[in-house]
Amino acid sequence: MNIGARITRHARLSLRAREHRPRETPPFLIVFINSICNLTCEHCFYWKDLNKRNDLTFAEFETLSKELGTIEVLNLSGGEPFINKEFAEICTLFVKNNQAKQIYVPTNGYFTDKTEKAVRKVLADNPELQLFAVELSLDGMPEYHNRFRGNPKSFEQAMETYEMLVTLQAEDPRLRIHSNTVAMSENMEEIRQLAVHLHERCPKMEHQNLAVIRGDRKNPSLTGPAIDAYADLFRYVAHIWADREVDRFGTSVEPMLQWAKVETMRTESQFIPCKAGILSGVIYANGDVSLCETRAPLGNLREKGFFEIWDSPEAVAVREQIEAKQCYCTTEVFMWPSIVFQPVQLTRAFIGAKRMWGKND
Repeated sequence: MNIGARITRHARLSLRAREHRPRETPPFLIVFINSICNLTCEHCFYWKDLNKRNDLTFAEFETLSKELGTIEVLNLSGGEPFINKEFAEICTLFVKNNQAKQIYVPTNGYFTDKTEKAVRKVLADNPELQLFAVELSLDGMPEYHNRFRGNPKSFEQAMETYEMLVTLQAEDPRLRIHSNTVAMSENMEEIRQLAVHLHERCPKMEHQNLAVIRGDRKNPSLTGPAIDAYADLFRYVAHIWADREVDRFGTSVEPMLQWAKVETMRTESQFIPCKAGILSGVIYANGDVSLCETRAPLGNLREKGFFEIWDSPEAVAVREQIEAKQCYCTTEVFMWPSIVFQPVQLTRAFIGAKRMWGKND
């Protein structure tokens, strides 16, 4: 995307961020493409809803896609997304019907063959797609990761999937390889070791994202990291990966996002005014619709249309609560657009990140 197109897009989405208007599709959409998962991750916030066998069918996804308007960025979640046999076809629905240009998919990386088949088909069937990012979820070094995920081969399988993705990336550079690591009080040193290991082991992996544990996790004894320890961890990880971040889309926002997370944890407040329910929304695997992942669903697609739920009085009430800062979280998919497409907050985050991270940003 050239600089003129970027400026136009930024202005358009900044205007969108000001207020919700009826029948406007959230441009940053999180879709739980299935609930089926093969692992038993201790930090999973979705664990109560896994493996319910009540996921939306392809026909139901098609109905949804036809109702929605333009989507800027599609985040697909699960469950393990690549278990869905119709993964590629569902992606194509959102590309063809909703002009989705970027798709991000977190995965445990266990199913190399399924992933290869799906990614190949998505890229081949959608030449208009600009970016397809596969984010391998890794919690620490192999021994820790395998125990934490409940499978002795989970790290090894993720590395096998990485090697496969490297081959696909050589054929199609729209494919990007990331890793995603959840920070908890117990795995801080593991993450430091993992950052070095992945940087050396995976030369085509361009980014390691740090997330903070959230939600009603499966193991309730797990706690978030100490604030200063998390800030130090980001400094360390950013230093390790600095050489890979030069040309990555979104690099300039990462220090601002991490600054906002730290300040949100420090103040225990909605430090950046949140635009969930305006710029972003969530659709769960069973068809439930929510303004964000911290709020209860407002309705189900099997009973009502998307906009009947999205524009309902209940949704209006939740938007008012969010605007009144009655909640807060550190979830990237909600914080990122809230920072980027509010000019005042973008300036504030830029200055704050400069002060906090200095030359490491």
